[in-house]
Amino acid sequence: MVVNERPLKRAKRRVTADLCDFLTFPDDGVGGFDAPFRVNVRAFLSRYGRSLAPPPPPSILRSAAVGGDEPHLLIWRVSFRVGGGSEGTPAAAAEVELDVVVEDVPRSKSIYCDQCRVVGWSDHPVCGKRYHFIIRNDKNSLSRSGMSCIRCGTLLSLSSLRCYSCNCEITLDTFEDWAHLQLEDSTHLLHGIVHANGYGHLLRVNGKEGGSKFLTGRDIMSFWDRLCTLLRIRKVSVMDISKKYGMDYRLLHAVTAGHPWYGNWGYKFGTGSFALTAESYQKAVDTLSRVPLSIFFSRARYPRTQLQNTIGLYWSLSDQQLLTVRDLFCCVMHQLQQASSCLTPGNLVLKKSAEAGAICTWTKDEVERAEEVIVKFLRSVDRSRWVTWRALRGAACHAIEPPELLDYCLKGLGGKHVSDELIIVARYNADIKAIEYRIETNSGQATSTRCLPRPSADQLICDLKFLYDALLNPNTMQPYKPTGMRNQALNSAAKLLDCKQFIRHYDEPATSQLPSNPLVITLWCHVELVDHPEDYTAPPLELLVLPTDASVADLKLQVTKTFQETYLVFQRFQAEQLLNYEQISDATHIKTLFGSHGVARIRGRCLGNDKTLGQFRKERGLDNWIVDCACGAKDDDGERMMACDACGVWQHTRCAGIDDFEEVPAKFVCKECVGIRKYNGRGLGRPRNGPSVRCKDEIGSSFSNAGRLGRLTTVG
Repeated sequence: MVVNERPLKRAKRRVTADLCDFLTFPDDGVGGFDAPFRVNVRAFLSRYGRSLAPPPPPSILRSAAVGGDEPHLLIWRVSFRVGGGSEGTPAAAAEVELDVVVEDVPRSKSIYCDQCRVVGWSDHPVCGKRYHFIIRNDKNSLSRSGMSCIRCGTLLSLSSLRCYSCNCEITLDTFEDWAHLQLEDSTHLLHGIVHANGYGHLLRVNGKEGGSKFLTGRDIMSFWDRLCTLLRIRKVSVMDISKKYGMDYRLLHAVTAGHPWYGNWGYKFGTGSFALTAESYQKAVDTLSRVPLSIFFSRARYPRTQLQNTIGLYWSLSDQQLLTVRDLFCCVMHQLQQASSCLTPGNLVLKKSAEAGAICTWTKDEVERAEEVIVKFLRSVDRSRWVTWRALRGAACHAIEPPELLDYCLKGLGGKHVSDELIIVARYNADIKAIEYRIETNSGQATSTRCLPRPSADQLICDLKFLYDALLNPNTMQPYKPTGMRNQALNSAAKLLDCKQFIRHYDEPATSQLPSNPLVITLWCHVELVDHPEDYTAPPLELLVLPTDASVADLKLQVTKTFQETYLVFQRFQAEQLLNYEQISDATHIKTLFGSHGVARIRGRCLGNDKTLGQFRKERGLDNWIVDCACGAKDDDGERMMACDACGVWQHTRCAGIDDFEEVPAKFVCKECVGIRKYNGRGLGRPRNGPSVRCKDEIGSSFSNAGRLGRLTTVG
C-alpha cells in the first residue's frame, strides 16, 4: 500500500456560470411545473436542490432511538448566481443560497399557524408539511455559524457531540431548540412559509438597509414573486410593518403610490384591523394624499414656519406643479432617488439639457430677456448678501410672465456669466431650506454648470422625516386649519397604519392555476364529510391533475390520496361518492362528465375514531373564542384584545378605551354585561363562553416586536 503524505487538494469551487440567475429565475424555458404546489415543490427540490441537513451527532441519534423521535426539519439548498458575473460585482456576492426547510408539522413545537389565525384562514385544517423558503444573512448562515451552546454560548459545529468549552452534551432537545431559533431569526433576507395546500405567508424581506450586501428589497421581492408563480402557490399573505428610514413604509408608500410597497407585486388589501374594509382603506388613501398644500399658506405668517419653508423648497426644485401632499412626497422621494444615484456634474448637465428640451416652450430671446430682468435685481443687491429663491421670484414676478417662464429661468440661473468677471452663484442653504443666489467675481473656482443646487441625500432624508411627522404621522401631525380637513387626514392616517394584512391572489382567476397541457384533465375538488361536527368548515378546494383516460374510480382514489397527504385531520379520509353523479359507474371516464376542467364535489368520511386527529381540525387550534367588538370585528385580527370576565367575549383593548401602552385591568366587564347587571339589579349576567384569564396580546406584541410572528422588513 502506498501512502501519499501530501495534503489533500481543496475541492474546486462551484462555477457560478452553471447556476441559474437569481435576478431572472425562472427563465422562459423552465417547464414541468404544471401540477399543484404540493407536487411542484417536490419537483423543484429534486431538480434544483441538494440535501443540506447534516447527519445529527450520534448522541442525538441515540436519544431519538430511545424516545422514538427524530429531528423533523429537513433542509434543502438551492444555489443561484447574481447577474452575469459582470465586472464590478464582488466575488463573495456572486452567489445566493436559498434554503428550503421542510417542517414536519405533527412533530413540530408549533403545530398551529398564527399567521393563518389573523389573516382569515384560521378555519383551514392543519397541513402535514410547511415549507420555509429562506435566504439567510451572510453573518448568520446555517452552514457557517453552526449552533451555540445553551449553557455558555460557545459557537459549535453541527457535528459536535459536546461543547468543548463547558462539556455540555448536545441532546435532541438542544438540536431542536437551535433549529427553531433559525426559523425565528429576524435577520433573514427572505423568509416565506407555504403550507402544503398552497397557502403561504411572507414573513420578512430585508434589503440593503436590513443587511443585504448586494440584493435590494426589490430584487428579493421580484424573485419571491416569480418563485410563487412557478410553484403555483395559491395565496400569500404579508403583514406589512416595513420601515423606510425609520418611517412606516405602508403609510408613506400608500400616499405616494396609492398602495403598499408590496402592491408593486400584486398584493392587495386582505384584512384590516378594527373591521376596516378595502373601501375604507382606499378612501383613507385618497383623503390623506389629496390634502392641498395651499392650506398651509392660507394665512400670511412672519416669520415663515419650517413646514412652509420646506414645502417652498420643493416647489422650487420640482419641474412640475406641486398641489397636494402626494405631489410633495413624490417629489421628495424622486429627489432622494436622484441623490442616491450619485450623479456626476456631467450627468447633471445632460439632465438639464434633457429637461430643457422637454419643458421649455419659450424662444431663446424670451429666456434671455427674462434672465436679464433677474440679473438686474441681483445687481441691485449688495454682493455680500444672498438672495433667496422666494425673494428673487417675488421681485421679478411682475416683470416676467408667465410664472412658468420665471421658474424655468431660476432653475438654470446658477453658473450664468454676467460678464467676463462676474458670475451668478447658486447654493442650497439647509438652515432656512432655500435656494440662494448672488453675483460673485469669477475666480475660476465657481462652477459654470447651469444647474440647480440640490440637497444631499442626508438632507433629503431629514426633510422626508420632518414632512412625514408633520403631515402623515397621526401621533405627531401638526395642527392646521380647516380643522375638519385635518381631522379627516388624521383619521385616514390612523386607518392606513391599522391596515397591515395584504394578500397576493395567485389563483385568481382560477384559470391561471390550470396547466396548459392538453393531455391532462384538471379538476378543483370540493370535499364534504359525512357526519361532520357542527362547527365543521370544509377545507379549501384542491387542484387535481389527472390523465385524460381517468375514471371516476381514479378520481376517488386521487382525492383520497391528496387529502390524506395534505391535511392531518384527513389521514383516515376515504372518498366515497361523486355528488350530482351518484348513478354513474366508477368505470365512467371523468372527461365525459367535466371535459378538460371543472369542479367536482366529493363526499366521504373519516374512518375509525381517532380522537387525537381532532387537534388538527383548524389552524386556530382548539380555542373557540368569540369576538364581538364595538368596531365591528368578529374575529382575531392580531391586535391586542381582552375578554369580558362575565360573558367571555373578546374585544379590542383600544375600543374599550385602554391605550396600547396601558396595562390591561385585572378584571374587566364589557358595557353590555354592565347593562344587564344594572337591569337585573344583581347577578352574574350571561354564562361565560370561554376562559378570560388572559389578554389576547401575544400576537400583537409579537408582531410589534418582530419576534416569531413579526416581519421586520427593510425594503431598501
